[in-house]
Amino acid sequence: MRHILIFSFCFIVSGCSTIGFNDLFNDYATNTTPVRQAISNNNIENARTLIKTNSKAHSNYLLNQLEQGRIADLANNPDSSQTYFETVYQQMQAKRQAAKIQVSAGLEQSNALLTNDSAIGYIPPAYEMSMLHSYKALNYVYKRDIESALVEIRRANKVQVDALLDNQSEFDNAVAQAQQHYPGMDNLTRSVKNGFQNAYTFYLSGLLYETAKQGDDAYIDYKKALEIQPNNQYLQQDILRLAKQQGFADDYKQFKRQFGEVNTIDKNQGEVVILFEQGLIPKQHEFKLRLPIYTSQGDARFYSLAMPVYINNAYSSAVNNIKVNNQVLALSPLVHLEALAAKTLEQQVAGRVSRQILRLVAKEKMRAELARSAGDVGNILANLYNLASEQADTRSWLTLPNQISLARSAVKAGEHTLNVGSQPPINFTVSKQGLTLIYLTSVNNYFNSHVVQL
Repeated sequence: MRHILIFSFCFIVSGCSTIGFNDLFNDYATNTTPVRQAISNNNIENARTLIKTNSKAHSNYLLNQLEQGRIADLANNPDSSQTYFETVYQQMQAKRQAAKIQVSAGLEQSNALLTNDSAIGYIPPAYEMSMLHSYKALNYVYKRDIESALVEIRRANKVQVDALLDNQSEFDNAVAQAQQHYPGMDNLTRSVKNGFQNAYTFYLSGLLYETAKQGDDAYIDYKKALEIQPNNQYLQQDILRLAKQQGFADDYKQFKRQFGEVNTIDKNQGEVVILFEQGLIPKQHEFKLRLPIYTSQGDARFYSLAMPVYINNAYSSAVNNIKVNNQVLALSPLVHLEALAAKTLEQQVAGRVSRQILRLVAKEKMRAELARSAGDVGNILANLYNLASEQADTRSWLTLPNQISLARSAVKAGEHTLNVGSQPPINFTVSKQGLTLIYLTSVNNYFNSHVVQL
């Protein structure tokens, strides 16, 4: 046993197949800071070169593909983006279907016991997978391939349905106890019930169903979006309009009492729909949680657990209004991705704390064995390694936007102008009874727009 422990220690210090040596001692969020700065400075090519290219065996492989896909989108390279996103989707499908995943997962968990959680292969949480499919759908929309876009948006919605079924009993006593010692993130999570229901993906789904002349399906998904964002004035109008249009008389009466009259669209008018991404999702920071761990002699020693946490400061959007011609439209949020990310992290607390405690016990056993076999030198080396490798797992998809908002308005058919802050005017065309989608992305000095007649 002594020789096995010493060999394991040497093996881990020299690096292993699932995690790079630099990743072992430096957390992901810190390593990714230069990438986020490059995006904010409108240097997308620099951001692309700063993203590491990892092998499939690396624990960050899927996360690397997500970041590369998002940056390709920001660089207006949808084909490359689709390739990265499809890789993640296919890998996730394979992970779900392969029975041997239990074996590989077990090996990763064992590795993590003597390193940190970063040795565990990254599995994108539900909110990230729904955004992946949403971006894939948008790339098809830009090519006016609505049928393929609908395939992706159905996948995005299925992610949320599956997550809801899997998390029916997630708030057990273990979670509650762990959260007592964990910093609050109420300002970030706002009033979200979970970390995976995303009104933005439901709205995009409803919009695409409208485009495909599938009014009933559009109505269903708009209703789902409204359940998540009940104060969104544009969702309220969409529900009223479709309830009346599709003949849901009882629903229409109920929503009319709640939201008032429906805005009518003249036969010589069309609609413009603006979806506006702003900011970057916040990164996680390290938080030291001190807990007592009992030695084999029954002595209590206090150890620090390195845990990820979000700083509890809610994002404030830089642009809250836009102007279509001379009409000012308020932007109404569909999703605060920081809220979904923070809620997801809260829901992972119990599992993370459990792994950290097991890790401390395993490292303490290794330290004691090295102290017996190699004396003070072994004890010092083990303590130095344990201290250096105790890093919080701060991995998440860090090139996602922070907030996505909506504005929608009926306008006369013809040429129009959209003004967004100090950006140059965006010209667009609306056809009679048609829909024109304008998709905007703003990250500090970076700004991009896509205009599509649906």
